[in-house]
Amino acid sequence: MIRSILFPILFSSILMSIHACTTDDYVVGKKQKPLIAELEIPPIEIPVLPNIDSDTTIFYNFNNAPIEIVIKFPSDTIFKGTIIALPGWNYSNSDWCDKTELCEKALAEGYALILPEMGKSIYCDSVYPETRKDWLKYPTRSWIKKNMIPTIQEDFKLLMGEQNNFVMGLSTGARGAVLLAMDLPEIFSACGALSGDFDQTRYTKDNLYNGYYGPYLKFTDRWTMQDNAVTSISKLTVPVYLAHGDKDEIVPIAYSKQLFIALQENGNERSILNVNPTAGHDYDFWNSEVDAVLNYFDRHK
Repeated sequence: MIRSILFPILFSSILMSIHACTTDDYVVGKKQKPLIAELEIPPIEIPVLPNIDSDTTIFYNFNNAPIEIVIKFPSDTIFKGTIIALPGWNYSNSDWCDKTELCEKALAEGYALILPEMGKSIYCDSVYPETRKDWLKYPTRSWIKKNMIPTIQEDFKLLMGEQNNFVMGLSTGARGAVLLAMDLPEIFSACGALSGDFDQTRYTKDNLYNGYYGPYLKFTDRWTMQDNAVTSISKLTVPVYLAHGDKDEIVPIAYSKQLFIALQENGNERSILNVNPTAGHDYDFWNSEVDAVLNYFDRHK
């Protein structure tokens, strides 16, 4: 009997409470707020997957000449990201695979590798009337940025902005890697630079730089402002792994130390410098750095 009396009373009370909430507490002006706020669900980004499943060799034109680009793809491992590996001056692009363990280890970890044949390029962005005519056939850094990378993105869906992308190089290729990372921070998450030189003004008698830029005293602005990672250090926001042998007689270790100090002073504190006290300028040293570079890239995915 008591239950039959209390139930209508409780039910009426609940209705009155709901009515009060919907008509009094949640009315602002003439608009009524909903009892439960609408949830804003962010759009789900679907990652772009590579359009490639095995190794391939392609040729893209530079100045009407075919440039070989070898792409190594991890067919037995889940794809993790892509590494552009740049060769040194007049070194073969195949040296990374033939003379170091980079290809074997990177593929085993799930990285695709892009290996362009760069010949005697010094990775300058432009050439000039003073550039040696027999060197005009070698690709520039501008070609990498405006031709090679966009075409690989379109053809193979590699190096996409939302993927894990890295760039590394040895000797002159280290200079190219740093400059590309500086130019394209929206693509590259980190950079590896082994035994590189980064400020051409430190050695104004260098035949390579004179062969591309012309004499230093006549074209000082080119030497100082073009393709110079040190004078443009504020643009180099990507973390850089630097390594150099203290016994290097080809490219003095002072180049890497100079860039590292500039990075630290500019607030790029994620960059590091590894000095090998007994190493020279050779593939034994560069191979010994493969694990360290790959670990560094893993930490900056």
